[in-house]
Amino acid sequence: MGVTFTSLLLFDDGSNQSGSLLRDRLLKLGVSALHDVRHSNELETQVAETAPDILVVCVDALSAPVLEQLAEIHTKTPLPVIVFAETNVLEVVQTVVAAGVSSYVVGHVEDSRLPVTLNLAVERFKQINSLNTELAQVKERLSERKIIEKAKGIIMKQKHLSEDQAYAQMRSTAMNQGQSMAELGRRIVSVFELLE
Repeated sequence: MGVTFTSLLLFDDGSNQSGSLLRDRLLKLGVSALHDVRHSNELETQVAETAPDILVVCVDALSAPVLEQLAEIHTKTPLPVIVFAETNVLEVVQTVVAAGVSSYVVGHVEDSRLPVTLNLAVERFKQINSLNTELAQVKERLSERKIIEKAKGIIMKQKHLSEDQAYAQMRSTAMNQGQSMAELGRRIVSVFELLE
């Protein structure tokens, strides 16, 4: 079984021999572009320069500087991140998740399980990323709906119209001006707040 990605950035802090062994195992899996980084302060730059499909971190334990870099990467350039570590981090699980880590594996992973572990992290990232995008869209629609309702209320009050009449007037105006209802709503609210 192969992997579902071709480009990988491997961060190995050199704290143990697992990093070089993992690198060899990744090459055997068919990763065609494997880039290495040794210092945590180079992680963000290397992600920007190499644009990997996945970031693999191989450490004894996650340090604060590495977590900070992962959080920055997660904010600026989200991508699947899998950590292979020798020690457990139960006390910082929330921090690890907030830093965008898709999977955290403690100890050695058998060769037969490595592709599944990596592919699962990639698919989990895609699923979470899709849910975050959907959530952002729902929040945006809700925000637009609120502004439309607020604008409709202003028109109802200022022009002594019913809710249906105010909505019809807004809809007609938006269509005539080639705007969305939300754009028109924002303009109405802005003008009203300016005149208050």
